[in-house]
Amino acid sequence: MVASLLGVLAPACGGGSESVLPPPGPGGETVIRIEMRDNLFSPSGLTVRAGGDYILELRNRDGEAHNLRIAGLDNEYETEDDLVSDNVDPGKAGSLEFSIDQPGIFDFRSDSDPISMVGTLTVWEAPPIATWVPVTPSPTATVESPTPSPAAAVESPTPSPTAAVGSPTPMSTPAGE
Repeated sequence: MVASLLGVLAPACGGGSESVLPPPGPGGETVIRIEMRDNLFSPSGLTVRAGGDYILELRNRDGEAHNLRIAGLDNEYETEDDLVSDNVDPGKAGSLEFSIDQPGIFDFRSDSDPISMVGTLTVWEAPPIATWVPVTPSPTATVESPTPSPAAAVESPTPSPTAAVGSPTPMSTPAGE
């Protein structure tokens, strides 16, 4: 069964724990495995990104048939925006394919045990993806500067002896020299 609900949710495995999503498959969809056992989903808490394509692989390890129903955007069951898998017989596997664009928190359950076989799907808005844009150098302007001309030879005057400041002190010469 394939469902495309813009703004709908997507469940994964249950059992009281949060699922960690694997990288997208070759078709771009993310496959999430959910076990149905002892009237519980494992995991029972799912987290996915809005804008993704998902396939829920449902494996029934229980003694009775179960389905997986995700409440739609209204988060109410038994309305036309629900995502619903076919019943999966004991020992068998099934799937539910869908896309979801709307962030939010959505409940899911099995219609055969709507009290204890429940879970929550959290859809978060994906952060913008940074893209690498190569920087193209812009051509630099060539500024022509005039060719330097030889500097005019400026003769510096020859230094002249400077007059001593103060009066000279005569040196005395020892007598007898």
